Amino acid sequence: MNSKKERFALIASLIGVFVLLASCVASMGDGSSGDGVSAVTTPTASPSSWPEPLVYAVTSVKGKRVDGDNCVIAQVVVTNNRVTTLGFGPHHSFPTPFSLVNAKGKKVRSVVKSLTVDGRILPGDEGTGSISFCAAGIASGSRVVLHHGKKKWKVGIPKPKPKPKPKRPVKAPNPPSRSDGSGNGGGGGYPGYTGPRCYAPGGKTWRPC
Repeated sequence: MNSKKERFALIASLIGVFVLLASCVASMGDGSSGDGVSAVTTPTASPSSWPEPLVYAVTSVKGKRVDGDNCVIAQVVVTNNRVTTLGFGPHHSFPTPFSLVNAKGKKVRSVVKSLTVDGRILPGDEGTGSISFCAAGIASGSRVVLHHGKKKWKVGIPKPKPKPKPKRPVKAPNPPSRSDGSGNGGGGGYPGYTGPRCYAPGGKTWRPC
């Protein structure tokens, strides 16, 4: 009777050990697959964190008349974060995080923008240039504010210079009369002429005006 109980207890203990070993092996297998290289993922940056394709650092701003239009000219340092080269010369299609506000605090409409680059700018490099903001809504003699992010510049628009008045021609004095009373002008060459004279530079030669 005792031998049967002992055999039964031995078998039960062996079964328990086998189950325990099987569970350990299964848990180890799960751990190895979870720690594998294939399970490791690298987070990618969201598009909102990517740098702007063109970044501008403003060095100076002034108002100027260009071809009869009132403009705001901003001298800038341009950083090219694109994968293509920014070519030399003017560009009319480019990102411009700028805005113009008039003296009443309203945004200036219909602004024509152009970026002029002083030289080719390779990807990852920087160069100099200027951005022009021209609009019919910019009045001569007014003041506007150029906004770029948290920075702003107050700019005065010059008035057109008045055209100078034409100078009146200066007539030469009448020739002196001769002492003998004949009325002939001095200097020779035009005897008897008493009308106005136009002198050449230096006043040594003349002709009738």
